[in-house]
Parts: sequence; structure tokens; C-alpha cells
Amino acid sequence: MPAYDSSFKPPAPVADVTVAHPLSGLRRGTLRGKLDCGADITVLPERVVTQLGLTPRGHIWTRGFDGTYSRRPVFYVRFLLEGFDLPSVRCVAADRTTVLVGRNVLNRFVLILDGKNLTFDLQDPP
Repeated sequence: MPAYDSSFKPPAPVADVTVAHPLSGLRRGTLRGKLDCGADITVLPERVVTQLGLTPRGHIWTRGFDGTYSRRPVFYVRFLLEGFDLPSVRCVAADRTTVLVGRNVLNRFVLILDGKNLTFDLQDPP
């Protein structure tokens, strides 16, 4: 079982994520992805969108943790999370250094958070 990342205060479940362009297959190396069941949608670092040359496929209004609204472009990527391959994931981008893995990804799995032992388990049910 992967361990929580104790550099977050309090410690948080963080998984290995690889993001790829859905058509060209161009990939960004392994990134850290904070698993956030409070986030509706997955958020990529803006630099990843630029590096992969992703094209916006529309816009949506989002609300940040601080309550402010912003209109953001929507992107679709191929998403690999802890070895699980998701061919099409809808996301937005923001000025951040890590991926924020939201419920649009997490709801595809069984996620077990063991806060007492600071570990988690991600399972893909049959």
C-alpha cells in the first residue's frame, strides 16, 4: 500500500500519475497526484498542458477551495494512476506543481484511506 506524503500538513494520500496527450501519445514524466475526494474535477499543472500541447475542448466554471469562481478551459488527457490506465479524463489546469486527482477519476476505483497508518489502497473492481 502506498504511503501518505507527510510533506503535506496534515499528511495526504499522494499517488504516481502519468499524463499523456490523448492523440499523439506524448507523455509527461511521472508526477505526484494528491488524491482529493473533495474536488469535483482533476486539475493539472498549467506547465503540463503547455508541455503536451493540449488544445482546450470547451470551458467550465470552477470554484476553488477559497470559494472564488473562475472560468477555465477543459482538456482531455490519457491518465495513468498507480499503473491503472484511463484513456480519457476531463480536467482543467491551474497554477500548481502537483496534479489534484478529483472524484471524476477517484469514482472509477475503490479507494481505501487508512489515516491511522498513513497508507491508502487503490483498487480497480471487476
